[in-house]
Amino acid sequence: MDVLQLIERAAAAPSLLLATDFDGTISEITPVAAGGAVAAPLALGALGALSRAPGTAVAIVTGRTIHDVAARTAALGAVWRVGEHGAEIAAPGGELVYRADAPAGALDALEREAGEVVRRVPALRVERKRCSIALHWRLVSTEDRPAVFDALGAWADAAARRGCVVMRGRSIHEARDAAHDKGGALAFLLARLPPGTLAVYAGDDTTDEPAIAYARAIGGAGVYIASSERPDTAVEPDLTLGGPGAWIAFLEELAARRGRLAGEALRPA
Repeated sequence: MDVLQLIERAAAAPSLLLATDFDGTISEITPVAAGGAVAAPLALGALGALSRAPGTAVAIVTGRTIHDVAARTAALGAVWRVGEHGAEIAAPGGELVYRADAPAGALDALEREAGEVVRRVPALRVERKRCSIALHWRLVSTEDRPAVFDALGAWADAAARRGCVVMRGRSIHEARDAAHDKGGALAFLLARLPPGTLAVYAGDDTTDEPAIAYARAIGGAGVYIASSERPDTAVEPDLTLGGPGAWIAFLEELAARRGRLAGEALRPA
């Protein structure tokens, strides 16, 4: 499927769910993930226009906390927001409609063990969330990385013994509850939308693969946003785009076409 074919299909769908990851998808990756990542204004404009189009739901699906993603996408208003890979879900009105129990004991132990690694390599950054813990190694020097990877491997083994899954993504290892992923979050959203809703999901990393695969399995479309760090994905997408700029251009064209079709449908005969 090429870009125009998918745009035309999504633009004409009677009911559409447009779901997108945040980092590396509508925002460029930043050296410190929890720091200055900003959604591209053009992306926010296109997603806002789509959210106002008849029969269209928009969702931001991310590993960030629900409060973090809400703050970074406040300009969008009434859209679905999914935090921590599906552990927290807020409806378009802002109401928290799903909140998983946090494996606090396991995460406390993993945070202490991560602290031991950080004491040896200060450039490694630990991020504690409610339902997961992430170790960011983007700023670790090249010469320190072999030792850090050995330590991260041992940490990942400890996480698995405590019942967590470990996602190895773009300069990150993240341990989280095995019960939640972005594919499950997509299913949760679709269960609250009209039957037959077309799901289009886009993401750039390992945690996006379950959602890309799920969208395709139910007759929707999965879009992979490639990068130099991760040019390929482990699942087959319908469409691969070369970075956030290409995805944002897709969103702008889709918003324009869906808006035109809605206007034509409302025009008197």
